[in-house]
Amino acid sequence: MIGIALGMLLVAWLPQLLPSWVLVALLVFLLVDCLPPFRRWLGLRPLYNTGLRIQFAGFLLGILYASGWGYVNLSQRMPLSMTAQTLTVVGVVSDLPDSFSDMRRFRFDVDQLSDTSTNIDLQHLLLSWYKTDERIVPGQQWQFVVRIKPPRGLRNPGSSDYQTRLFADRINAKGYVRSAKLLAEPQQTGRSQVAYQRYQLREWLVGLPLNERAQATVRALVLGDKQGLQDPQWQILRQSGTVHLIVISGLHIGIACLFGYGIGWLLQLGLRRLTVKADDLRAYRIVPALIMASGYALLAGFSIPTQRALIMSLAMLLPLLFNRSISVWLRYQLALVLVLFLQPLSFYQPGFWLSFAAVAALLLIVKGEASKGIVTVLRTQWAVFLGLMPLLLLWIGQVTLIAPLVNLVAIPLLTFVVLPGVILGLLLCLIEPAFGASLLNGLLDYFWQILEFCSPAGGVLSGYPSTLAVVLGLLAAVLLILPRWTGVGYFGLFLLLALVFPARDSIDSGDFRATVVDVGQGLALLIETANKTLVFDTGAAFKGRSIARFTLIPLLQSRHIEHIDRLVLSHKDNDHAGGYPELNSQFEIKQVLSGSPTLYRQPSIQPCVADDAWEWEGIRFRFLQPARLSVVNENNRSCVLLVESEQCSLVIPGDIEAGIEQQILAKYPDLTTNWLVAAHHGSRYSSSIGWLQALHPDWVLFSAGFDNPYGHPAQAVIDRLNRLQLPWLNTAEQGALMLESRANGCLTKTYRDQKKRYWTAG
Repeated sequence: MIGIALGMLLVAWLPQLLPSWVLVALLVFLLVDCLPPFRRWLGLRPLYNTGLRIQFAGFLLGILYASGWGYVNLSQRMPLSMTAQTLTVVGVVSDLPDSFSDMRRFRFDVDQLSDTSTNIDLQHLLLSWYKTDERIVPGQQWQFVVRIKPPRGLRNPGSSDYQTRLFADRINAKGYVRSAKLLAEPQQTGRSQVAYQRYQLREWLVGLPLNERAQATVRALVLGDKQGLQDPQWQILRQSGTVHLIVISGLHIGIACLFGYGIGWLLQLGLRRLTVKADDLRAYRIVPALIMASGYALLAGFSIPTQRALIMSLAMLLPLLFNRSISVWLRYQLALVLVLFLQPLSFYQPGFWLSFAAVAALLLIVKGEASKGIVTVLRTQWAVFLGLMPLLLLWIGQVTLIAPLVNLVAIPLLTFVVLPGVILGLLLCLIEPAFGASLLNGLLDYFWQILEFCSPAGGVLSGYPSTLAVVLGLLAAVLLILPRWTGVGYFGLFLLLALVFPARDSIDSGDFRATVVDVGQGLALLIETANKTLVFDTGAAFKGRSIARFTLIPLLQSRHIEHIDRLVLSHKDNDHAGGYPELNSQFEIKQVLSGSPTLYRQPSIQPCVADDAWEWEGIRFRFLQPARLSVVNENNRSCVLLVESEQCSLVIPGDIEAGIEQQILAKYPDLTTNWLVAAHHGSRYSSSIGWLQALHPDWVLFSAGFDNPYGHPAQAVIDRLNRLQLPWLNTAEQGALMLESRANGCLTKTYRDQKKRYWTAG
């Protein structure tokens, strides 16, 4: 079993899939080595023992299966050569739509493509429909005219990988609806019946007279629909370490199993006086547990976390049902392999590691636990906390230190009060909606008040540890959990220091590191010296949600940055300054500078002044923009920043146009640079030939969105670069761009190349 998992892990880590001839060779070797008839026919003798052969066969099987899965999904994905295609598609809405202020987003399964010349077999699309009042229902058949592009995402250090998630979900392309025609309403026996029934239930829940928080909580607990939860609720859950209470996962499937088991136990009570064999009675407990778990998973949309939890439940309970004596660890491995067969890229999902780590910690406690009662409960919470702490820091960047104590109260509260109360309240809503809703409002308000009381400020360990620190943390957890290893438990505490005090990626005095963050169509840079931090622009914000939340802020957290010494907002355009409010709410910012008068009229924001200069630890900073009180064009008000070390220099010109470029050259005729951020994302009105010739950068860096509507970078600018033989990089293609000024030279790296996987190529 472990061999299969390792084979799949290898494929998930590869920058490109193994060639088909290699896979054929591995298949032949697998057949010859592992099947006795083939060996006897060829007259070969086994080279190693049976146990090793089984593991190696599993390793090859994992490679072959994961590679085949990868080839099939790549063959269905839209290639880059088809970017910005307009197609007519006929198909079915296959899942609950997500609703936003001006847009609906939904998964669409394609039955027919209008362009028969298209060689790609597009099956699953993720579509957005802007400014529509149309009712979008799972199971509806539509004919859409869509503009689609390959499924890509922003790629930055410390951020979640959206492109990997799309590929794992088998999304072949994404795009938006240009026109639509409804062909058929949902059918009673259609392939999206489960999704349609979930939609009907959601519409009924939305119609109940619940307050906003109770409404969102009920939808999350019943349907796994977390869209209604607002930032304050998520903040409470994170600070209290109880996110798992609301996100349907192993805990909820386990509770469903417990309810089913209880129902089965009640059935047994009615059969006590009957002559029923003990083996037959076993089924009365286990079958209802499996039915309840399966039904709850189906109600929650059979999402990846619920699939994972259900598979684990089946692996643990089915052997008991059939009275088979199978090691609990073998069942654990079986569940692991089944989850990977269902989703070979589960390695890139935090829930995969958290789920199996939690179960492993519980199994270690149960197998070695002799005590009962409250001691077992306390040790169980302690074990799960220790097992999850390294992984939570790795994937999320923080762990709540009081989580074990909070969960001692919260889990029983959810199991025995909240979930039964929600079920009772919903049943009462069928009879008397006002009374049932009143019960739900009161119950869930008290529930949130308890969680809020348990989520005081502080008590959070934050930071993204190295891989070595995570491995040491997991080893420490094992040493501290196993009772028979208590003699080395103190050594485990010592190993935990690698997590509590993680090693930081230091920068020497006189050096600097700059990261051009992939924020789509916008600009954000992080510049770090040995002990100082400067942020230049923040990216855009849309409808209250900033790009910085998913890009710049996680990057700052992954670099263990707790405050920002200086923030420069080049000018007031949304794609440059939109993320400022959220960044300001998350970090202490000591000084804010801007080129826009309407921004620096705020007391906390000052103007960036021409020729203003300062030095941090051997790194020189200077504003280059000319004095321009008469400038009307907002783009030309941009702050222009020069960053210099003894070896390297970087120029960041904001959105200035050619006229301002010439004024800067007139003022600084000897100005040159190693790195030049292209002004205005590569607009044809910027990056003039004179500017490029004078600065003659080693690299020109574009910060632009993939397939953006402005055509940035403009072909005219690319032609100028080609004429001058200047190399260039674009965040839309390479993800975040990492620039390092070191004593031995100027290094330029791209995040996409550093984290290249077979599905991110191209």
